[in-house]
Amino acid sequence: MQPIAICAIYKNEAPYLLEWIAFHKMIGVDHFVLYDNGSDDGGTELIRGSVFADSLTIVDWPQRPGQFTAYADCIARYAERFGWIGFIDLDEFIHPLEGNSLREILQHPRYEAYSEILIFWMLFGSSGYEQRPEGLVLENYCQRLPAESEVNGHVKTIARGSALLGAGTTPHIFPTTGMACDPAGEPIVKYALQPVPCHKVMALHHYFTKSKADWAAKLQRGKADEKLSTDNPYPSGRIRDVDNQVQVADTRIARFIPRLRWQLR
Repeated sequence: MQPIAICAIYKNEAPYLLEWIAFHKMIGVDHFVLYDNGSDDGGTELIRGSVFADSLTIVDWPQRPGQFTAYADCIARYAERFGWIGFIDLDEFIHPLEGNSLREILQHPRYEAYSEILIFWMLFGSSGYEQRPEGLVLENYCQRLPAESEVNGHVKTIARGSALLGAGTTPHIFPTTGMACDPAGEPIVKYALQPVPCHKVMALHHYFTKSKADWAAKLQRGKADEKLSTDNPYPSGRIRDVDNQVQVADTRIARFIPRLRWQLR
């Protein structure tokens, strides 16, 4: 099987970069194409000096907005090197619900006819934290919205590198040469927001808010697909709205934590 990659753009994510890289490396991702969107917190230097350095391609990308142009650059320069490439954010973790390996999942015959797999959010809240807690994201934030919540109909893409035609107009779906399917291998129309979430086989844990302090930092940082942090900001009450809807304790991903700690030793 050809290598598996993830492409992402980040800004001032130093506290979380190593955990995110280590986790995805652990489940079978071979390489990361990362776009530094003007960080000044030392995160890029941290990962360049880590044991994961040989698995990273880091591109200085100060453009604002930078997300779509970064994705287009990745597709044009790197995507064909990889059998599959995922486009996710630093607050999103691909969770294999069947087995422990993304590589094994992607080798399944259910995906042979498709060029793009759309994986669905499971959105997590603050778990009551005011300040950033010690420890790992995966162990601290275990409270999420019900699986059937409308927001969990949002998808992100894992596409065959050779099938990508460009970055498109949304970070959720991409134009490819073939059809898309859901994680269960069923054909699906390429909509960024699907009417019915599918959380079979694998899901995308979206640690949307983290602590209230992290949320404030996220608002200040702004969106990678907006020119300024004041352009189309998240509503100030969004974290409260999310936490008011959080009803489900979900610790299934905790089975990876011992191995993850070993990776980060």
